[in-house]
Amino acid sequence: MAPAGHVTGPEPSASREPVSRRRPEATGRPSAARSSGDLGVATRRLDVALAGLHVALARRLGVSQPELAAITHVSAAGELGPTELARRLDVTTGAITALVDRLAERGHLVREPHPADRRRLEIHVTPHARDEVLRHILPLTADIRGLAETFDDGQRAAIGRFLDELTAIVQRHADDDIAPE
Repeated sequence: MAPAGHVTGPEPSASREPVSRRRPEATGRPSAARSSGDLGVATRRLDVALAGLHVALARRLGVSQPELAAITHVSAAGELGPTELARRLDVTTGAITALVDRLAERGHLVREPHPADRRRLEIHVTPHARDEVLRHILPLTADIRGLAETFDDGQRAAIGRFLDELTAIVQRHADDDIAPE
């Protein structure tokens, strides 16, 4: 029995076969409607699975979780200044300097002068790091595309809207910097 407050769900499949070929419900028949509570539970399962994915990706890349978070933020932004990266990771600028030093030493990040302000620096992900991350996540993205192909255009539009709005909600709560009561 799971401790109170833990969300349980079906055990993940040990199969490495793409989800699109494993889904018994991908039969063309409509699936049962889901309540908002069901979607909340599914969202929590996704959150836990993504956390596990981040652990695995960090291990495969030979970096720590904070280092992977730095690579992810810089990659998503295209470039970041050290102060902004420190703010996003909620660490001191001194800590971000040490973290960027480690990642630069291993060829994952590079510091470059800001094009308009020579007093500032920009941090960029190296092509090597981008290639390494892609090598590890391309099988995942292929599985996601395969799964998406099992839905019709209207379903994909609804799923896309839900995911976009869910992302905005999560980002808003992260940006609010409010501790739960």
